[in-house]
Amino acid sequence: MTQAPTVPSTRPGSDWPVADEALPSHWLLRLVYYARLAPSTHNTQPWKFVIGRRTIDVIADESRWLRVSDPYRRELYISLGCAIESLRIAADFAGSATEVSYFPIPQDATLVARVEVDGAGSRRDSAVPELLPHLATRRTSHRKFDPTRAVTDEDRRAIYTCFDSPELALHFITDRAALDRLAELEFLADRELFADLAYRSELAVSVGEGFLGTSWLASKLGQFAVSMLPVGRQVAQSDAQRVSSAPLAALLSTRHDRALDQVHVGEAYMRIALAAESRQLRMQPISQVLELPETRVQVAAAAELDDRFAQHLFRLGHALPETEERRRRPLKDLVLRADL
Repeated sequence: MTQAPTVPSTRPGSDWPVADEALPSHWLLRLVYYARLAPSTHNTQPWKFVIGRRTIDVIADESRWLRVSDPYRRELYISLGCAIESLRIAADFAGSATEVSYFPIPQDATLVARVEVDGAGSRRDSAVPELLPHLATRRTSHRKFDPTRAVTDEDRRAIYTCFDSPELALHFITDRAALDRLAELEFLADRELFADLAYRSELAVSVGEGFLGTSWLASKLGQFAVSMLPVGRQVAQSDAQRVSSAPLAALLSTRHDRALDQVHVGEAYMRIALAAESRQLRMQPISQVLELPETRVQVAAAAELDDRFAQHLFRLGHALPETEERRRRPLKDLVLRADL
């Protein structure tokens, strides 16, 4: 493996989709540029990167970890899995090979992955370079979905086959009674979480710092509302209506409930989100219902998972695209060290 000074690709520079910042010229920095565009729970963007001569370390930024709503780091690791897969998709686009070592240092929960990049190698067998342009345009949808437009069987097949992992399963939930049950559980979870002062305080800080992608003024107003006003029932009703408006929900499950399983869930979700975007489908995670142990178990029962673990629940459907720009952390703030 040899180091290359620029992106090792025959693609013209204009082919690379530009998001919110100018593209860096160095090939490894460019991969991190796209990793930072990954989705994350509550838009926390909980990642940092260390760039070596041929490696990129993906590190959990614990200052962005929501300790109250995510005490076991399930959502943190799912978010980091999304970033790892985004990085690898960018390498696919460049024609570079990638190999990942997960949790390479025993007892270190913050160094989640070390990605070795070979600019002269052959890209992975499961490469999906065609998904990269959708990484720059993807948005999480907060709108109600159009009830007159179904997610077709062809759509579901494309989503189902966009990843391959023997440890993961993707379950589509289309039965109206099951969707109504999920909406009910989301309502109950929201109510219970918003009754917890520690949860509201943590969420208020996140909203106030703009984690959810709002403007400064909207963030401060949202912080005040979450921390001071009785908004729990209103939020619960709104979230439940979004679930019930969806033509289907989807659930990623695993055989085990380890950190590595959750990272792999994030990698799969990243592909699913981009495959859905390529078909003009909108998606939104349904988070709160899995943040409480009791409702997480009830979701597994509603989806008939048997002894599998519910990891990531989301809704799919058709809606107008989101128009607000996502607020992304600047690349310069995410790279702890770069040996370029």
